[in-house]
Amino acid sequence: MRPNLLKRAHSHNKQTLNNLLHSRGTSPHPQPETISGHKQIEEETLPKYNPDHWYPVRLGEVLHHRYEIVVKLGFGMTATVWLARDLQADGNAGNRKYVTVKINVNTLGEEFQKGRREIAQKLFSANPKHPGYSHVRFMLDTFKVKGKHGDHLCIVYDVLREPIDLCMEKFPGRRFSCPKLRILLPALLQGLDYMHSECHVVHTDLKADNIMMGLGDPNILDHFVQNQIDHPAPRKAPDGHGRVIYTSCSDFGEPPNEAVIASAKITDIGLAAWGDEKNTKPIQSNAFMAPEVILQAGWSYPADIWNLGVMLWDLFEHFGLFDRIDTKPGHYHPEQHLGLMIALMGPPPKDFLKRCAKASIYFDSDGQFKHPEYIEDHTFESSIVRLKGEEKEMFIDFAKKMIAWVPEERWTAKQLLEHPFLTKEKEFFSATPSLSRASTASISSMIPSRAVTPGIPPSSSPNSGPNSSPKSVPNTTLLPPRLLELVPSVSSTECESSTNCEETKTEKLATNNEKSTSRTSLSLRPKMESLVESNNEPDVEVPNSKRLSVNKANKCSQDIIDAILSKGKNHNHRVSPEAK
Repeated sequence: MRPNLLKRAHSHNKQTLNNLLHSRGTSPHPQPETISGHKQIEEETLPKYNPDHWYPVRLGEVLHHRYEIVVKLGFGMTATVWLARDLQADGNAGNRKYVTVKINVNTLGEEFQKGRREIAQKLFSANPKHPGYSHVRFMLDTFKVKGKHGDHLCIVYDVLREPIDLCMEKFPGRRFSCPKLRILLPALLQGLDYMHSECHVVHTDLKADNIMMGLGDPNILDHFVQNQIDHPAPRKAPDGHGRVIYTSCSDFGEPPNEAVIASAKITDIGLAAWGDEKNTKPIQSNAFMAPEVILQAGWSYPADIWNLGVMLWDLFEHFGLFDRIDTKPGHYHPEQHLGLMIALMGPPPKDFLKRCAKASIYFDSDGQFKHPEYIEDHTFESSIVRLKGEEKEMFIDFAKKMIAWVPEERWTAKQLLEHPFLTKEKEFFSATPSLSRASTASISSMIPSRAVTPGIPPSSSPNSGPNSSPKSVPNTTLLPPRLLELVPSVSSTECESSTNCEETKTEKLATNNEKSTSRTSLSLRPKMESLVESNNEPDVEVPNSKRLSVNKANKCSQDIIDAILSKGKNHNHRVSPEAK
């Protein structure tokens, strides 16, 4: 949870002699404004806040004989987070002389702490050579501080920027553009692939609050700290428990550039769990809750994939995919959530319902939903208003690979890295013929079906046979080589004439020689940004193609193949063998 913006307020309490001696007029340093003691702020606003459970941190305090508290960065349900100066670091180490210290409440049990340590150690040591290793945040140190009412576990991390939901407030439109999204998502998917395939860990709480980016500027923290000295944040005077409630500040200045976005990391493993164990306990925030969690079918790695799919709307659109449900404590109704899922995906398969311990609460013996009044007019097509044409279709197809009833039908993080939405340049959408939704389904059918998820037996996947294995489905080639060869480039002139390619910058597209032939999304990210109005053309519903078997996937539409081949004849550009 991140703090809301706070209105500064002066205290009306009578000033003490000490306050008068240190007023702004006589002190060489600016004094912070004092917030009224009658106003609840920061962690005080949490529903189960008890001051006896929270450590009374003070600015300037040195913890563990090493970490000097400098600024409060934020707070959550069970901890406050602080920027600290590492007194053992080199004074000329730039950003590295600072760390983040998370100070937990004193109610965490020893068993919980042991579980966190084991998962943290696994994440740190499993495979440092994996490309996703650098996209997961690790702890640097742990220690305990003694409070009046018990010990508080403290965890030390490297310093990252503010969470991405705050970072994107600095973007045009306050949302990620498609080009920026194609930079961010590969980092998150690589991090998830590392957690799932190498560490066998499920994050369980993936959302924008728990994703952060690197700092970029090597001196950004020095500037940040100096700004806090010159303009100290408001705070409340010590309460009866001796706690000073500081307001949080985590704004590190300029909007993150492409390199900073590409450095994004998955953070906060406080609720992470082992993926190979039998898991049925409730997880995830209400708006992100996967169907297998609501219906108690048992969950594992695909729950994180569902989270990522739902989060796309929070990053790209101005509303969430399930914003229609009330997620406040005591107001959340699972049947309303399930009704919106049915509107999006159709009714759940009966075989899936048979696995769900709570299915009978919401569905009858024939699989009919007991609360049809909650099935609203809610489709993937109507939920995307910033894209149109082929790019909109590709985005929706990408999302549908994550948002599916049956967990085993969702794509793995590794497979999603190869989806055309991430790997195809923006020019692809303008250079290829206009595609209907049926054609998009045909393209989707050419993409390999989901590989076996770690920890889930191959037999549980609908596309798996008795001889299936995790290596039985290739992840490296999305389209047949002859189609890959014929995906043409487009000049800036062609782009300007296309109705699906509206530039928001005046810079021209890079030349064909400058374009990378790498299959990674960072190399293929578009060279321009687009903000496209909603598509006025009527949407056409087609059968969900993600449930096709591998054999059916080979029966792709000859029309779309011929169309791409025909278009390709007009272009001389070919991708290199490495791109295949």
